Amino acid sequence: MANGARDGLHRINKEQNEDYKKVLSFIIFLIVSLTMITATFLNPFFMKGQIRNNSNEAVVVRQINKHFDTLAEIIGANKNGNANLLTTKQTQPIADHIIDYTLGIPWFKFSNMKLAKQILHDIDLNVDQGVSSDAQLVQEKLKEQENNAPYDVIDAFNLNTVTLGGNVAFILLIINVIILIMAIISLRSLISDMKLFLNSKMLTHEVTASGMWAGFWLILIASVLAVIPVIFNVESLAVLGYVLEISSSIFLDFVIVGVILYILSAIPWEISSPNN
Repeated sequence: MANGARDGLHRINKEQNEDYKKVLSFIIFLIVSLTMITATFLNPFFMKGQIRNNSNEAVVVRQINKHFDTLAEIIGANKNGNANLLTTKQTQPIADHIIDYTLGIPWFKFSNMKLAKQILHDIDLNVDQGVSSDAQLVQEKLKEQENNAPYDVIDAFNLNTVTLGGNVAFILLIINVIILIMAIISLRSLISDMKLFLNSKMLTHEVTASGMWAGFWLILIASVLAVIPVIFNVESLAVLGYVLEISSSIFLDFVIVGVILYILSAIPWEISSPNN
């Protein structure tokens, strides 16, 4: 009877151990994922570097030119819709200012007039004799618009949507920080509970096993997200499509982090195996 009681206690602890491991895997996955999101998608310095990658430069040029085409239509400038009006030299400063506005300080936005004037300044500064005649015509028409030019830029570049995106990004940043703090507290609490019925070797084995599962799921999910723009045409999704195209290479960084997490967890997991 005493042996049955001990077996029951061992069985309960084993069930608890499985539950702890599942929760621990999720918490580790959450911490790593949210940390990566904060350091990449919500980091203006990282994103400005990201749009300078060879794979993303063409995406930026294409998207900025779409808005520039719309601007030409709004102000009545003749254009050739099949031509790239602006090159990387002209589009990069505009993209930088949009990223700084969306992800930078002030975090909560009420007006996009300053951004519109920055874009106007970028066009005036960088559109020179070396660009197409269409681009030069747009520049001349904008000067003629005078005080109305910033409002034309707001409409053409969908800056109201950019403002909304910036406020959403700020809210996501706050949520990320709160969840990260709660996840770290939960992780410490969970490990403390596991110490009550696991020795140091077994605790290391179970924690690293959870790290391996977290790495596996990070690799799998990030890989799927990375190939979406490759398999599907996302250009028709407007801002979301643009973000997905830029994000493809960022999710590859997530995959690399997942692989590193898996390897770093696999080594101590093998060393702490009960068979060793």
